[in-house]
Amino acid sequence: MGLPFIGSAIPMARNPYKFLQDCHRRYGDIYRVPLPIYPLVLANHPDLVSEFMEDTELKYSMSAPIQGRRMQKAVTSVGCPVQALEGQALRDRRKKLMPMFGKKHLAVVSDKFVEVFTDRIDRWLTVAGTGQEVNLQAELPKIVLPAFMYAMFSTKLSDDEVMHADTATRSVMRAIASGLFLATPPNVFPLPGKENLTVSGVHLMRTIRGMVQERRANPTNDADLLNILLGARNDPGNPLTEVDVYSEIMSAIGGGYETIVASMSWTLALLLQHPEHLERLYDEIAMLNGDMPTPDDLPKLPWARACFDEGQRLQGAPINPRYAMQDTELGGYPIPKYTLVASSLYVVHRDPRWWGENAEVYDPMQFFDQDRVNARPRLAFQAFGAGPHHCMGTGMAYMMAQYLLATIFQRYRLHLRPGWQPRQFFSLSTLVKGGVPATITRV
Repeated sequence: MGLPFIGSAIPMARNPYKFLQDCHRRYGDIYRVPLPIYPLVLANHPDLVSEFMEDTELKYSMSAPIQGRRMQKAVTSVGCPVQALEGQALRDRRKKLMPMFGKKHLAVVSDKFVEVFTDRIDRWLTVAGTGQEVNLQAELPKIVLPAFMYAMFSTKLSDDEVMHADTATRSVMRAIASGLFLATPPNVFPLPGKENLTVSGVHLMRTIRGMVQERRANPTNDADLLNILLGARNDPGNPLTEVDVYSEIMSAIGGGYETIVASMSWTLALLLQHPEHLERLYDEIAMLNGDMPTPDDLPKLPWARACFDEGQRLQGAPINPRYAMQDTELGGYPIPKYTLVASSLYVVHRDPRWWGENAEVYDPMQFFDQDRVNARPRLAFQAFGAGPHHCMGTGMAYMMAQYLLATIFQRYRLHLRPGWQPRQFFSLSTLVKGGVPATITRV
């Protein structure tokens, strides 16, 4: 399939979701997509996904061909985030960072999330009941990003710093997305009133550099990610390079809040269309008696968690890729070295074999009903990845989502624009195209 030289680049760039879904229906669980830059193989059966996502023999890599000993040594010396590492280097870095994302530490920083969530969500009072339409997707970064920075780095961002950090993060995501799918790249020119990678990126780096310099000059005993990074040592006993520290902070910001913004945007966009699911959520949240949620309350909010998971399922992502690092085989088909092998979350998360005839319908019972969960393959749901690169922040993501839903719906009722329907927009994370238009009223 495809045209000479450019292959299927045009239809894939135009709408990767529809393109990959159509290919799956036509060609089955594994097929090759011709592209001008790199060969791409899609493998969408959960058993096939396990072979390359959960590989521990370094046959596949998250970050292209940098896993040879010399390359890994060079990359580590120059500096790179945990996502770009493989093998022992990956395991060592994850071991250093994991304490920040475990249940014990999340309980410590829980109050910080609640404090910022409450303060920021209370600002909606200015528009509540006025009939003024707001973009929930644009509002969420103003809540999630400052909370994440306070909890992870003990840093309180100004509104201006939040804006620049969010713009820079989204621009970087779009830049990566444009490289993968030849999509529209971010604006790099400093035009007034336009989203701009260059200006916002400079502002973000200044913020990060200021955080690091302030902490070095005035050390604290805060149990936060910044202190873990500054105190971490590589195998020879040397501290992480400055570039390593900056890259981990940048990576944490992108992975720690932007993905939550995207997933929560889809959760709200879909949940608000289903009054029956909302009523059940209201009843569950009412059991908190108006108190702010705590870690002990998370098991009492299973419907909120199911609503979030179902939002993530239908949000989907076009591909979750790995590079083949050697000539290998997948599903009986030869995979040449450096082939990009991927699953499509958008496709797998809508497969009727795992999700039933109504797979396109928002139904939190997909995750609340344990019989349904047990009946489908484990990797039929891949929102947090799998294998060595499984998301470290999974527990934090659920805590943030459940806290957000509880805090929002204790205070407000949200109403979507009549007749509006969400559509996917690819920006590495799948956002809602054009945002989520809604009005807000007080409870």
